[in-house]
Formats: sequence, C-alpha cells, structure tokens
Amino acid sequence: MTMTPAAALPSAPPPDAVEQEIVVIASKLKDWRASLVESRGDLRCYTRRSTGDAAIDRIGCTAMIRCHKQFEADFARLKDHRLPSNARNKMRKALLRDRFSPCVFEARDTMVAELADRRAAAR
Repeated sequence: MTMTPAAALPSAPPPDAVEQEIVVIASKLKDWRASLVESRGDLRCYTRRSTGDAAIDRIGCTAMIRCHKQFEADFARLKDHRLPSNARNKMRKALLRDRFSPCVFEARDTMVAELADRRAAAR
C-alpha cells in the first residue's frame, strides 16, 4: 500500500476563512431585493437592489426561482379569482410565510456556503 504525502492532498481552506466569507456574503444578501415576474409561463427574477456582486445576486434569484417552481401549484391557486380577495391574500401570506420563505432561506444558506468554500479556497 502506497501512502500519499499530505502535501499532495488538496488542502481545504481554513474554517475561519470560510466563516468570514459566509458572514460577508450573508451581510450583502440582507440588502438584496428582487422580484419574480411570470409572463407567458416564463418565470424571471429581476434584481431591484443589487449587492454589487453578480454571484451573490444570482444566489438570491436562483433560490427564489427554485422554490417558486417547488410550490408552483400553490401559487397557481392564488390566481383563482373566484375566491374572495381577502381569502386569496390570507392564502398568499400563509404560503409565503410557512413554505416559500423557509425554502428560499434554506436554499440560499446552502448556496452561500458553497460560494464561501470556493472563494476561501481561491485565496
């Protein structure tokens, strides 16, 4: 059995460097704002307030689009104008609060960690 010298193994970035990157990325995402627009079956994300970093902006939009697709049927029900508007509004708020937002934050956290790893390793 041949042993590989430790120097030949790819080195992982120090945990502190990754954690620092996560803090920086997360703080930038706090001020990021976007809108999802659906037109003719096409869903697009438009950044309204950028972080100044396209990779971070992409994280926000990717998370929103993925989660919207996950709950597409629920969002489609909100378009039923036979329901009273106050009922639709309650359904919309519940969907956003209980399902969509947690999904977005979970997806963002995963993508932030991945970006932080890549950036810390590139240093």
